[in-house]
Amino acid sequence: MIYIRNKTYLLFTIAFAVLSVYFVYDYMSYMQHREDESIRIGQESLEKVEGHIITILEDIMAEGEKLRDQLESQSLSKEEVISLVHKSSRDLFYLQGVTIAYEPFAMDENTPLFAPFYDKRQGRTIYLEEKYDYTADSIQTNEWYLGPMQKNGPYWTEPYFAIGAKLLVADYGLPFHLNGSSEPSGIISLTLDLKKFGSKMDSLAVGQTGTAMIFAESGKLVAHPISEYVLDVSIQSIAEELGLQDLVDVILLTESGNLDFTRYTGKKSHAFYTEIPKVKWKVLIVFNSSDLLGNANQLHRKLVKICLGVSALIFLLLLLLIKVNTNTRQKLWSVSVYLSIVIVGNIMVMWYLNLNYNYSEGGDKEVFVDSRTSLASFINNENQKVMKLGLQKFIPVATGIFVEEFEFRDSYNVIIRGEVWQKWPKHLAKFYEAGLRFPQEALAGRTLVTKISEKEEKNFITHTWSVKVMLKMPFNYSNYPFDVRDVKIEMMYPDVDSGILLVPDVDGYSDILPYSSPGINKDIYLNDSKLLSTQFSFDLVNFHDRFGHQKFSGLNQFPIMKYSINLKRRLLNVLVMNIIPIMVVASMIFLIFYSNTKDKDDKSGVSMMGAVQSCAGFFFVLLVAHIDLRRRLNTPSLTYIETFYLTMYVIMALLAINVVAFTKGKESKFLHYQDNLLVKISYWPVLLFTWMLITLFVFYT
Repeated sequence: MIYIRNKTYLLFTIAFAVLSVYFVYDYMSYMQHREDESIRIGQESLEKVEGHIITILEDIMAEGEKLRDQLESQSLSKEEVISLVHKSSRDLFYLQGVTIAYEPFAMDENTPLFAPFYDKRQGRTIYLEEKYDYTADSIQTNEWYLGPMQKNGPYWTEPYFAIGAKLLVADYGLPFHLNGSSEPSGIISLTLDLKKFGSKMDSLAVGQTGTAMIFAESGKLVAHPISEYVLDVSIQSIAEELGLQDLVDVILLTESGNLDFTRYTGKKSHAFYTEIPKVKWKVLIVFNSSDLLGNANQLHRKLVKICLGVSALIFLLLLLLIKVNTNTRQKLWSVSVYLSIVIVGNIMVMWYLNLNYNYSEGGDKEVFVDSRTSLASFINNENQKVMKLGLQKFIPVATGIFVEEFEFRDSYNVIIRGEVWQKWPKHLAKFYEAGLRFPQEALAGRTLVTKISEKEEKNFITHTWSVKVMLKMPFNYSNYPFDVRDVKIEMMYPDVDSGILLVPDVDGYSDILPYSSPGINKDIYLNDSKLLSTQFSFDLVNFHDRFGHQKFSGLNQFPIMKYSINLKRRLLNVLVMNIIPIMVVASMIFLIFYSNTKDKDDKSGVSMMGAVQSCAGFFFVLLVAHIDLRRRLNTPSLTYIETFYLTMYVIMALLAINVVAFTKGKESKFLHYQDNLLVKISYWPVLLFTWMLITLFVFYT
């Protein structure tokens, strides 16, 4: 019999050892798969953007070759040249216009300079020779003409502000030769509209936080979601904003690659870059890793599997510590203690994972904003969507908030007091008044909005209001006390049909990164929570209704600005008010149950009725605490901590039944084995194992 037990024990030990190794291998394989998959998705996005850019540039270069062949193959009059410029400008969407600029007297002997430029935006021809001398080497913006002339071949300029087009552009120029001349007779210049170019490129980047940009060999930006950055900001400054400053040299000196880095937000990120042939521009796309890796719940499930497998193996190894000559009663108690310790360890690991994960996580359609770049990317993407539906672009209005105080009125209502301001564009003031509304405003609350000031700036008027409002929040308490409370304050313009989109006033804060907690009084104290961070985001809401507004026609999702206050619950209150009382009651019930005996000479035990009455008394103690918990939370769902109360009710009922059966029963060998020993040693393992199963079910199903 001993040989069979040892053989079975060895078999189980090997099985759990193999299972643990498999779980570790599966975890590492999954991690590698996630990483490989994220790189694949990022690389595909980069190739998509690169391919589209190459197509645009090749179309422009092909158009330039076509124009050169037409100019060199026939003698064209001024009217014919102007007509050619008109037609070519209209053929390509990303062109702002086309210029055919002649060398002095190359058009004819009576024309010193001739350079018609058709501006597609203005719909008219501009004669550049009337604006300035484009052949002058002293004018910096003449690179579009001098570059191809000096190179005597195709040439791409750096981004610049075109005097004629009054727009941010980059030019592709190539010389043409009339009458077989070896010297260039002039330049064909195709002007690329960088605003259109950048918007299209950015819309191709996948992910909620994907940001795409292009920069030249010198580091000057060619395209960026924020068009103002193209001339005023270098790639070094952009890299510093993104947290990539230590990797700029690597990006500039290598043709392509992907890099991992950590942003100031603390989020892991990926950067993918590649060089575009011929122009030597580089495409850079930056993603938050969470966009590419997906949800971490599956990862946590695999960690829990490892923990369970290793715990079973540790339990089997702990059994080796039991001495061979120990009597059966001591062995059984040792097994009970070891098993209880292992189960508690598993519960603690699962608690730890939930305490350190899932804070400030948005929904599937929530897009977080942590910089001007990410804000511009979001606006560009949304404008692309509405333009496809034939609707007007959104009109962004910078709106800021400062929360001076807030408190939880009850489980679902939060009172907010603070200031809100709007930088209202002057051109909108003729048609719409500044204002906002809170969609979450509670019915029972009284909203007080008082105008504090109205300050006129160069391009906008800053309106500031003092606000006190009660908001109803859809908090989910099913994971209490390991739940997350994000106070998400929604703000939108009252008239949706106006197309006005409230956006975070990123210039109104010294920093809008979550870790710096912008827009809140950091001295606010909450007795049951502590402030983790604050951040801005957009939620794409499907109203399933048009409300009579044309803006909703065909538009399934409407963006609403959110300001989130991310709170982490303090466990001390819950520990003192709920967990410790439950553990104390569980321990006292065990002591009463443990002391129950049929030995008449043992005076330390308790009677049957004493045990039953004690269980009834503890039941009412826990019931009062449970009712108080329900009163405080006032939630329709069953919370995680409540399952501990429910299991205690069941345990107390079962133990009361067991005490009666043990005292009155005479034939049960199971109950009478060494004075109900088997039930006593099962108390803690069964109770703790039940809690572990509940924890697994609540957090990992």
